[in-house]
Amino acid sequence: MIVNTLQVSNFRNISSLHMEFCRGVNVFYGSNGSGKTNLLEAIFTLCLGRSQRGAADSVLVQEGQETYRLEGAVQNSNRAACVAVAYQRGWRKKITIDSVAIKAAELYEQFCAVACGPEDSDILSGSPGARRLFLDIYLSQLSQRYMSNLTDYQKALAQKNAALKQEMDSSLFDPLLVSAGARIIDARKRFLGDLAAVASRHYETISGRETLGILYVPKVSGAMEANGVEETAGAFQRDLEMQRRKEEIVKTALVGPHRDDISFTVGGLPARTHGSQGQWRTAAVALKLAVYKLLKTRRESPPVLLLDEIFAELDARRSRQLMDLFGGADQLFLTTASEPPVAINGLTRRFRIADGCVEDID
Repeated sequence: MIVNTLQVSNFRNISSLHMEFCRGVNVFYGSNGSGKTNLLEAIFTLCLGRSQRGAADSVLVQEGQETYRLEGAVQNSNRAACVAVAYQRGWRKKITIDSVAIKAAELYEQFCAVACGPEDSDILSGSPGARRLFLDIYLSQLSQRYMSNLTDYQKALAQKNAALKQEMDSSLFDPLLVSAGARIIDARKRFLGDLAAVASRHYETISGRETLGILYVPKVSGAMEANGVEETAGAFQRDLEMQRRKEEIVKTALVGPHRDDISFTVGGLPARTHGSQGQWRTAAVALKLAVYKLLKTRRESPPVLLLDEIFAELDARRSRQLMDLFGGADQLFLTTASEPPVAINGLTRRFRIADGCVEDID
């Protein structure tokens, strides 16, 4: 997949911008706060209709403005398309491909992108919500069925929570929660199983010595031992029945994938409580590279790869090892406040960014 051009209007600190990109590596130089991260966020939002940082559309609109608009020429396999994503405060987001309105889910079907940046430390050190966001963004790019089940589950969950708050019978929504939720749990279990071995190898390569452990922690008793969706659904139903009275007391749903988590260990110790900031960053990079490899294998064309200041805390050896893992990317976007590793020299188009303005320096 290749993003050939990008036009930006009123997105974060970028007022107006038109850029043409190359295949291979596109490097954005700039100091902290210049808008480098915002530019990568604009590319990701163009590809998938949402921010990789989980930001609401209202936050993405430039301060003092009412709308943002992104437009670009995107090539996937042999098909080129003009994609546009626009949002106005108080209105729904509008997404088009070749001027035809589509749903956001269709972007996930046609395009894919992997973003890695400082905020990814939250996957290791932050709340369970950050880890579920990671699962949902990247599993949705692997499986349209997963995205459909997630949408159904979230609707049923909202209805159940509303019923609990109004002290109505919430069990009416349990069948849909169980049906969609069991499929979500099964997909997450298989995804993290595939991801764990690959991410661990990447982490050991980059760190040179340590191990990374990844374990799915579903909020349904016995889900990890369940064999397939049917057994998972049975376990889910039993947990709902056991927790029904407690849910009525606290007036919120307590069981299901909306409360799932992932347990990470570094060197055999819990990453969240014992890991350093450098270990969190390295583990997050290894995790995203594993996602990239998985998407590259299962999608028709490799994802766009967006790397935000990932070399900032790595020495020369680790940077070289990391570059070796980027092999096969059709297109890579890289931000840096200094010179990138020598390994990518000669394969790049370079841009300088300051205060939301970009200058081509090649």
